[in-house]
Amino acid sequence: MGMKDARYPVTLSTDLLRKMLEVSELLGRLEGLQLVRPVPKLREKNRAGSVRGSTGIEGNRCTLAQVEAIARGEPVAASKKDVLEVRNALAAYGELRDYDPYAIDALLLAHARLMGGGLMLGAGHFRREAVEVYVSEDKTREMPPWKSVEPSMRALFEYLKSGDDPLLLKSVRFHFEFVNIHPFTDGNGRTARLWQTRLLMELHPIFEYLDVESMVFDARDTYYTVIREAQDAGDARCFVCFMLDQILRALTRLWQTCGPVASRWDSRIEWVRERFGDAPFSRKDYLQLQRTITPVTASRDLKTGVEEGLLVRAGDKRTAVYRFSAKQAR
Repeated sequence: MGMKDARYPVTLSTDLLRKMLEVSELLGRLEGLQLVRPVPKLREKNRAGSVRGSTGIEGNRCTLAQVEAIARGEPVAASKKDVLEVRNALAAYGELRDYDPYAIDALLLAHARLMGGGLMLGAGHFRREAVEVYVSEDKTREMPPWKSVEPSMRALFEYLKSGDDPLLLKSVRFHFEFVNIHPFTDGNGRTARLWQTRLLMELHPIFEYLDVESMVFDARDTYYTVIREAQDAGDARCFVCFMLDQILRALTRLWQTCGPVASRWDSRIEWVRERFGDAPFSRKDYLQLQRTITPVTASRDLKTGVEEGLLVRAGDKRTAVYRFSAKQAR
């Protein structure tokens, strides 16, 4: 199903479909709480957890407390390489909104951010050499020839843009196919996990603040095992089920951590201000971020924002666009 000429199909199963349904149901529950984003301290902790998880899978020895300290600009007792990896990852996760999830050039920029500063030569460029990866202490697997990398990546992005699969499934399939194409000499796993998160943000804004990477880090041995099992089986179903489990664990933890919050027009406007800054947006854009309110409520929010001097409106009803006033935008 999905991507044309995919090396690894995904065989549907009752278990896989059940997990996808559970993800949708949990997202619905979180929306029922009027929760579109965690409180600031939890968001910061989750982002640090994502960075610690994704770099830790690759052998980085920084603890969560050290990642949080690095995020605050404080010195930590860790190797220069580990600190640089964490700083790079913090920067990349902080820029997630700026990356176009359907553009190869954006992915190359993200890889340059993750692996720049001297971590590797050629950061932000596809590999031009043969690569083998270890699958056990005494066994390696040869990755696809470097000449196949760019056409394979273009096919993968075409699948993202025009494939028939639900976006949730696309995000996980992208992760798996990316790892198997192995487009860079280094940094493939952390780039794949970053991009999966970016794709999930298109499914729901809450994924920007969800710490799926820590779930994978906790199950990292299984993570590598299911990658190998899927490769050997020629079917990615076991990897998809594993990753859906990690998404469910992250959503469940958020559900258990965050209680209901009052949904007021000013809190909704503040969320949109954080998202758009000084960029123009329409009522449709507003509704994309506020999925639990009606169009009538959205219009009322925006009208109130204009009356309170928070927003500036241009255009008539159908073409109206809004910006935050100069003193409000950041």
